[in-house]
Amino acid sequence: MLLDKIMKKRKSSLQYQYLQTGPKNGWAMKSDLYAKCPQCGYYMSLDPTQSDECPCGNLFKDCNFGRFGARTGDETIEIYRKKKAL
Repeated sequence: MLLDKIMKKRKSSLQYQYLQTGPKNGWAMKSDLYAKCPQCGYYMSLDPTQSDECPCGNLFKDCNFGRFGARTGDETIEIYRKKKAL
């Protein structure tokens, strides 16, 4: 069971290119960017038209009120870009 979780996480990490941790002059909300929850590893789309919350409830995005962050602090959020398929 634990091995399955590790393999699934490893596979998902190969699909994304790491860009930065924490906000650099604010957050960029673009459909090709993703935020990774530092607790559960969920990749959340930063599409500005979609609200979302990770399974553990740490990472949240509310497009109606322009809120985005993590209960663990913004400096813990990693930002990624999804890699294009070859």
